[in-house]
Parts: sequence; C-alpha cells; structure tokens
Amino acid sequence: MKDQGLENETDPDVQPDRDSNVILGAEQPKYNTKQPNKASRLAAEYLQLDDAARDEFVRITLHPEDNPPPPSDGWEPITVKEARSPQPPINYAVDGIFMMPSLNIVYGAPGTMKSFLMQDLAVCVALGKDWLTPAKFKSGGHSVKTSQGAVIWADFDMGKSLIIQRLRALADHYEATDDVPVSFYSFPSPGLNASDSASVANLAARSMGANMIIIDNLGTISGGVEENSSGMIPVMANLRWLAQTTGACVIVIHHQRKTAINGGKGRAGDALRGHSSIEGSIDLALQVEREPYSSEVTVKSTKTRNDEVPPFTAYFAYDKDPDGNLIKAGFFSVEPEDTQSGYAVEREIKHALEAGPLNQAALWQTVKAELPDVGKNRIVDKIKQMEDAGALIAKTGPRFQLIYSLPSLPASRSFPELPGKVEP
Repeated sequence: MKDQGLENETDPDVQPDRDSNVILGAEQPKYNTKQPNKASRLAAEYLQLDDAARDEFVRITLHPEDNPPPPSDGWEPITVKEARSPQPPINYAVDGIFMMPSLNIVYGAPGTMKSFLMQDLAVCVALGKDWLTPAKFKSGGHSVKTSQGAVIWADFDMGKSLIIQRLRALADHYEATDDVPVSFYSFPSPGLNASDSASVANLAARSMGANMIIIDNLGTISGGVEENSSGMIPVMANLRWLAQTTGACVIVIHHQRKTAINGGKGRAGDALRGHSSIEGSIDLALQVEREPYSSEVTVKSTKTRNDEVPPFTAYFAYDKDPDGNLIKAGFFSVEPEDTQSGYAVEREIKHALEAGPLNQAALWQTVKAELPDVGKNRIVDKIKQMEDAGALIAKTGPRFQLIYSLPSLPASRSFPELPGKVEP
C-alpha cells in the first residue's frame, strides 16, 4: 500500500503549493539532523512502518476513541468515600480459612505430612468438594466448604514420581475425573525465583483465573536469599504481588525452626523459621504438628489478620497394594485437641453452665481448671463477649454479683438457688 499523503512528494506532475507549510523544498526550514524535533522523529518512525502498521496508524488517528486507555497511575489512593461505598463480599477458597486473594504459609517440622495435607486440599478445591469430611470411625469432626476453582501447584521439593503417586491416590479417593482443573508443575524450567519479579510474573501469567496457588517450598524458591536476612522482604513482596495480581489464595509451604526460642516459652509464631518479614507479610500462618508415627495431624493458627481460625485435626487414611504402592488416600476430620483457642474457652464456658447457673468467679475458675494454660483475663473477656452476643444470660445476684446461665436451659433451671462460690 502507498500512503496518499507521501505519494505526491515525489510525483513530478504535482506542482508544489508555495503557500503551503507542509511541502518539501528550498523555502522550507531545514531540520537540525543532530537534534531532531518531535515531529521529525515521528515522521521518521512512520516511514519505517510496513503497510499494515501504516493502515493501523491511520485508523487510530481517525478514530481516537478506539485507542487503548493510558496506563493508570500505580499510586491510586483509597479514600473514605470509596471505603464507604458498597464492596464485594470477601471470597474464600476454603471457608473461614483461606481468603482470595491472600498470602499464607503452612509450616511444620519434617514428617508432619503438611505437603500431603495441602495436596488433599488442592484436589478438594479443584472439585469443589468439602474438605476434611468427618471420619465415620471417630466423633467431633467438621468439614470445611471450598469454592470450586482451578489450582496450580509449583513443586520444587518432592519431584514428579511422588507427585504422580499421591495425585493418583487422591484422585481415586475423591473419584475425580481426568479433567479436574488441578495442575502440578514439578521442577519446571525455568524455575521460580521469588526474588526476581519477572520470574514471579511468569508464574502469575500461568495462574490467572486460578482460585489457589500452592508453592512447595519457600526455601527453594527464594533465589538463594538467606532466609534469616532482610533480603526476604522483596521475596515476600513479590509473592504478595502474585496473590493480588491473580486474585488467588497463595499458600507457601515452609519449615519450622529446629530449636525453640526462649526455651519454648515465646509466642507460637516464633516457631516459623526465617526473618521476621516472613511472618509480617502474610495473612495467615498455619502450623502443622504430628506425633511420631501418628495418623493424625493437628493444625493451628499462629498468625492471622482476620478472624481466628480454630485448631483442627485431620486423620490420614490410605490403602496400598501388595507392593506398597498407594491406591487411595485422603484426610478426614476428627475432634481436635484444643486447649488454648478462643473456641476452646467458649466451649468450656458452655460446658460449665450446662449443669446450671454460676457466678462469674465460679465460672472462670471452672473454665480455668479445664484450660490451665489460659489466663483469667481471657476467660472473663470471653464471658463478657458471649453475654454481649446473647450467648449467655446474666442476672444480678446476691451482693450485686453477676450470675450467668445458658439461654438454652429450661426456665426452671435457669436461675434456681444460685450455686457456686460467692465472693464476699
């Protein structure tokens, strides 16, 4: 294609218009070739275009409304007006545990089956099935709802052979079809270097539309950064960007410290290995614990930015063929051993009041006897929270002491002659 505007410049039959400001000729001022102005640079670039590119240039010049919008400013403020406007509801990949988007860490000592537990979760999310259905052989379990969606697993830890063995066993247990949207990448090339934003962007491009991205493990994808150094700050920032860009729940598997800090008397989160920026940058940290040779693993939250995640226990069940190969495998929910969480305190308050009303002192002392590691102030605060929420009924008893009862108790048992220790 020839450009109509440039065709006349070399046509000898066309006489130049001496009054025109756009013809080429001796009367025209010469451009400074050493320092071309913007117009000359654009003209030079235009002349280098092929016919298709020139056609596109003409089209978008004549129809500027079709031009793509300019890139937005990355520094976009969040205002009070925006905060008060209707917002979409919080979405969970796993109800009450893993939000979308979010950055999370699941960690524990070697041999706690943390990776296998997360692989079980990955298949459940891909299928949209409840996770950790209650075990039929034990009581007290509770399943967790999932939001069905694609799952990406980036493996830099166990290798393809073990991934295939486990995935087959889990898929057969959950009766998954071949097209279930869960994709495992085992030691892909190039690998993932979370200290390099371009490498993380490559994973993001593969993960768009996924509900969950699981990375195994933090130590192998940190690009050689010493995990106890401040160099982990950009690593965690890149992983946060991955979550925000894809809208997915990102779960990174990690390890705990080999030795306890302060003789084991510190915070539970102190067990998380590495620089403080690791814990500081995540939305949720779940610690997985397992007694040697046990089929049960207990999971508890050691850091959360949102609602408390109550501890839960999963029982691992499996079948093997005569050669020792996994045939089916899966995790089931059983009653957890919970002696410290807010849910445990609420549970014991209700249990104490099932026998009848108690004054505040008798109530917290009864709960304290069952939960010796929980302080008095936490118990009293939980009693007041339950009263405010209507989960407890309070009346003023002798000497103006508060007497508590359960709303579910029959009226004849709610407030008889008040039992319990009465403080002077």
